[in-house]
Amino acid sequence: MTRHPQVTRLSPRAVSLRVGNCVGCSIMVCHGWLNRAWSGRGRGNGLGPRLMTQLVRTSVPCLEAGFRPPARSKPGSAVVGMARLMVAVAAVLLVTGCTDEDAPPRVTETPAPTGWASELNDDPLPVGWMLSEVREDCLLAPGVRLHRIIRGSPSVEPLPLPCEQIRQSVQFGGGSLASVFVSGPYVFHVLELDPAVFKGRLEPALAQGQIAGKATTSQMANSRGALAAMNAGFFVVGPGGTGDAAAQMGDDGMAGDPAGVTALSGQLISEAVGSREALLFDTTGHQLRFPRTSTTLALQAGSARALVDGLNRVPGAIRNCGGVGGDSPTEAARHDVTCTDADELVVYTPHWGQVTAPVDGLEAVLGQDGQLLSTRTPGGAIPAQGRVVVATGARVAELEAMLATAQPLQLDVELKLEGESAELSSGEHLLNGGPGLLRDGAVALTDAQGGFRHPDNPFFGLTWVDGPNPRTLVGRTASGRWLLVVCDGRQPDWSVGLPLRDAARVMQHLGATDAMNLDGGGSSTLVVRGQVVNRPSDGAERPVSDALLIVAE
Repeated sequence: MTRHPQVTRLSPRAVSLRVGNCVGCSIMVCHGWLNRAWSGRGRGNGLGPRLMTQLVRTSVPCLEAGFRPPARSKPGSAVVGMARLMVAVAAVLLVTGCTDEDAPPRVTETPAPTGWASELNDDPLPVGWMLSEVREDCLLAPGVRLHRIIRGSPSVEPLPLPCEQIRQSVQFGGGSLASVFVSGPYVFHVLELDPAVFKGRLEPALAQGQIAGKATTSQMANSRGALAAMNAGFFVVGPGGTGDAAAQMGDDGMAGDPAGVTALSGQLISEAVGSREALLFDTTGHQLRFPRTSTTLALQAGSARALVDGLNRVPGAIRNCGGVGGDSPTEAARHDVTCTDADELVVYTPHWGQVTAPVDGLEAVLGQDGQLLSTRTPGGAIPAQGRVVVATGARVAELEAMLATAQPLQLDVELKLEGESAELSSGEHLLNGGPGLLRDGAVALTDAQGGFRHPDNPFFGLTWVDGPNPRTLVGRTASGRWLLVVCDGRQPDWSVGLPLRDAARVMQHLGATDAMNLDGGGSSTLVVRGQVVNRPSDGAERPVSDALLIVAE
């Protein structure tokens, strides 16, 4: 005889009891009204975020038990169930629902600082799932506000913010089940800047005031008296590793060399990697764009013309690839890969430093007007008002032929933004980065086009693009405000980090219409009033090549 599993049918009154239990229990937790009522004054007081997380955990057995068949129904249980159901329905009508986006989900712990108002979206961020979210913000200067957003429950206490008056709020919920870590925690620091209000300037900074060498973001900020600073582009780490700031030359090039396009005050000082997005801005901050950027460089001597491989870098070492002239293994952009080319023409300007890289080849020292001053073996001084052209391998003969014309050697530079030739003004700057995240309000990841996925190594993209990492992000809102964002990562007790797709969604949620990624990982650093406000994943600040500075008047 076939045995069928026993099925217990619930009576209408039992169903009523269980529905009342489940709806009432879930609404209490989902709304977090206990947290609103008894949250206390400071972060972690009252029920606080950690207790709310615990309430969610305890609600799961509550829901499961609500539909578990009891051995026996008690008299009056249907009435109790109906009463709980009616209370739950009343709560829905009286209190905002979990998915009701029109209702204010926060509790303001302290009064908002007076002055310029934030436009940041205050709904829960779309990472993690059903987590507590603590927000703090303060006004640093007219038009500049610092925000800290903590989703989940880090076991590490946050550092005090360098602010006089801090607004604090607590909410619960939101997120996405598609997050790599649904339980978090996630910690973000956001600088919101309105160029229409801010009285000051935005500046790029090279670590040592030149390409060769590195410095920490806080050192660059302090040297220029900046109100705030954030790390910027990719660069050559150098043979000394991530903690060494010395200007050392290795197989990847010179430590501190930007690995992508860089222009200061309208003057190009480093060539582009393929046609990656770049951060284009002016000193006032009114212009902020993320155009696909490419460069073409050539030497001209009378009618003779020669393609130039690089600008202010070690010949033969093309970090992140994306160059010209037969580079190996590819001329396409390939992130964190150093391509090679034994036959190159490279031009040095005073932005490089004092002395050119000592390589095998021929150097031509040129004056301000392009006239030949001397020839020598590589590794000599760069004229303060001139430049040096270095040829290696087969390009030596090409350089000698151009010098034989006795014509001045002029450097022609073509910069293209979105495929169109462009010229920068003296108040405009370019910093390298990528990939792009948002364009015209929509997610538009350019990880494949920018070489952040390797055709011969899928694992690289899985870890670099799709894995949770610290991120440095920059975006522009529809009203023209800047959003400078650092998300910490690789620290399970503090912040796990973001895949790039989540980074795009976060920027979109905060209010950006256009955004791009900058150098992240251990480089991700935000400095405010001389203090590193985030927790870099290396355990200390990493020396980097450049930074974006906010300098108040």
